Amino acid sequence: MRKKIIYYLLLFLLSSCGLLLPATHTLKTNQKNAEQYSKTITQNELKKHLKIISSDEYEGRETTTIGQKKAAKYIRNHFIINNINSPYGDTGYLQSFPVDVLDFSKVDFSYNGTKLTFINDFYTFGNPINSSFNYVPVVDAGYGISSFQQNDFFGLNVKEKAVILKEGIPSRKVEKKEGNWRKKVKTAKKEGAIAVIFRKENYSNTDLNIKKHLQHPIMKMHGNQKSKPLPPVFVVDEKIIKKLNQDSNTISFNTRVSQTKSGENVLGYIPGLTDEIIVISAHYDHIGYDRGEICNGADDDGSGTSALLSISKAFQKAFDEGNKPQRGILFLAVSGEEKGLFGSQFYTENPAFPLSKTIANLNIDMVGRQDTIQKDNNYIYLIGSDRISKELHIINENINKKHIGFKLDYTYNALDDPNNFYQRSDHYNFAKNNIPVIFYFGGLHEDYHQPTDDFEKIDFLKLERVSRFVFLTAWELAYRKKRLSK
Repeated sequence: MRKKIIYYLLLFLLSSCGLLLPATHTLKTNQKNAEQYSKTITQNELKKHLKIISSDEYEGRETTTIGQKKAAKYIRNHFIINNINSPYGDTGYLQSFPVDVLDFSKVDFSYNGTKLTFINDFYTFGNPINSSFNYVPVVDAGYGISSFQQNDFFGLNVKEKAVILKEGIPSRKVEKKEGNWRKKVKTAKKEGAIAVIFRKENYSNTDLNIKKHLQHPIMKMHGNQKSKPLPPVFVVDEKIIKKLNQDSNTISFNTRVSQTKSGENVLGYIPGLTDEIIVISAHYDHIGYDRGEICNGADDDGSGTSALLSISKAFQKAFDEGNKPQRGILFLAVSGEEKGLFGSQFYTENPAFPLSKTIANLNIDMVGRQDTIQKDNNYIYLIGSDRISKELHIINENINKKHIGFKLDYTYNALDDPNNFYQRSDHYNFAKNNIPVIFYFGGLHEDYHQPTDDFEKIDFLKLERVSRFVFLTAWELAYRKKRLSK
């Protein structure tokens, strides 16, 4: 008798720890209803959305571009057509956020009246002040060092002038740190200079990666600039300088490279019986063009966006038929992910609903393809599911056991994952706020960020299964009485 008591006591303890949980032990909602509505998510509907979103008409959906705004309009219209509310009431479905676009190709630079060609003759970089000057006197300040060992500014008046400098340090007697370009620019600024020119030896064969990078606009989240603006910095081919040099030299320049534009998140909302919220997210932006070719981003993240739209329609159908969830469901289509998680950062800093009431985020990114590692396509990578809420992890696993049957791969969930995928998609901005997350991810393939990531390569059976998987997990979170525990 005593042995039986001990046995049942151990069994109880193991079950309470989740070690012997049957597949449905933590599922508290009507699974027949959930499964019924999940089946309204079909390959045909996913194809309909993705064919449009990943078409050439949308030009790769790069944030702030016409293509991104067309995609935003398509998502908004989907919400309107399916009677999915806006969390903002009558003010619309879009949440705009400012983006600073830096286009260095717009810089003008002339030396002694001769206009130089960007990249071929010179380049500029950093975080320059938007400014425009004509015929600014140029002063040669050697290496631009001002230290105990050497002061190149001694006896020079560089106030309201440009200084021209050599790179590096003159000898080992000067500390290496004095050769840092940023230190030299700060010193020149302190001395009153309004611009800095670095002579570059062997210009055509150096800094090739920097030059390539500068030929494309760079985006920064408005207000995210950590470094203070410096005077404009120009790196110029020394051969050009020698050719144009005179007894007295001047430069003219225009560095108005920064322009503030907008990106948009698109938000749809189904109200719940309480003030709690779950968020289902996917980024609908992509990288635009690559060397003149459109990168349509069918998998990245047209697949997740199509899943989000189909999931939202299924939940609205359940709501319209009288199945009101305990907590609201926010469908968050974000842009700016490819530029640094801009849209999700802006949302979590300006949430439509308090983050304290947001119980979980399910994020869908690149779920329509087989990666280069797996032997077949019956898998999904899960990232973050157990980091904040063990219960979320168990719920998700049990949904898979009962309804889907994927091989769940946690390779990229490892704390020492060298790819660091946990911080590379939009769920991370929720996780930073201690909100439980799951990142559903199909892994990388040979078409990642290439013009070849096309609609025709999507496995729509897999996309359907992933979409249903997310829907069913979200259903359990939205309809259960008790809030998810951490």
